[in-house]
Amino acid sequence: MSSKTLLTLLKLAVVGPAIALTALAYSSLFPAENRYLIMASIAAILLGLFLSSGSAGRVVSLSAILYTVPYTIWASQFLPIAFPKAYRELSETIFASQYLPNLQAIFLLIGLSLLADYIETAEEWEEVLEKLGRRGMGIQTMTYSVPIVLGALALSLGLLNLGEVSGIKMSAILLPVILLAIGLAIAYGSVEGGKYRKVVLAVEISSSHGGGEVIVQTSEGEKSFPILPSVAFEWDVIRIEAELKERPKEVFLKMGEKRKPLKPLIESVDRETLFLLYREES
Repeated sequence: MSSKTLLTLLKLAVVGPAIALTALAYSSLFPAENRYLIMASIAAILLGLFLSSGSAGRVVSLSAILYTVPYTIWASQFLPIAFPKAYRELSETIFASQYLPNLQAIFLLIGLSLLADYIETAEEWEEVLEKLGRRGMGIQTMTYSVPIVLGALALSLGLLNLGEVSGIKMSAILLPVILLAIGLAIAYGSVEGGKYRKVVLAVEISSSHGGGEVIVQTSEGEKSFPILPSVAFEWDVIRIEAELKERPKEVFLKMGEKRKPLKPLIESVDRETLFLLYREES
């Protein structure tokens, strides 16, 4: 199985539960005779968005937004005053649903959102590194942090369930613990692991900067990589690749006398080689 096929299947595995949860939640707000139609309609719209865009993160984010709309209605301070009867009936309908409110479902959507982000980052890495002769590195990059993310979410859910079983109101301390755990997981996922002796650097910039140059600053000084106007004319995006002995201190895009710093987008370590991708922010 190719890496592209595997990543597509992983995205489907992430998108599927998010679509199902959102469709079930909203269909439960309608009369029984209309539930299947509403559920199928919502699922078809979200699935169509995924197939057209190919973005799992976009679909999961939209599902999370839709799922939290009932909470926004419930917490509104305007609706009870402006429409007291409608607000009361709507609130009763929302909280009569077996899917709303459901804190575990929110945790699930948070986890799916993080996983979608890691999968799409791995897919982007795969496209870049395959051109550098490192096929399969995208999958390996993703495996560094996904177990930590899942562990952080499991810990948060465990604390939540412990509070419910023991009758202790843990809402005051639960949110900081959750944010800390997820924050540590994300921070872990953004740091390269392992040791390296060689650095492979890739810089992607717009072709509109033809005639400029990319400056890579290391402890040994600066290295300049000119952007030829002829190359800029042929391609929309220009990729500059270089092999270094150490991690660069700074990477700049130089146009005339102006220097624009570029930020590292993704990075990974394969055995003794560190791969870095810098990209100009839009």
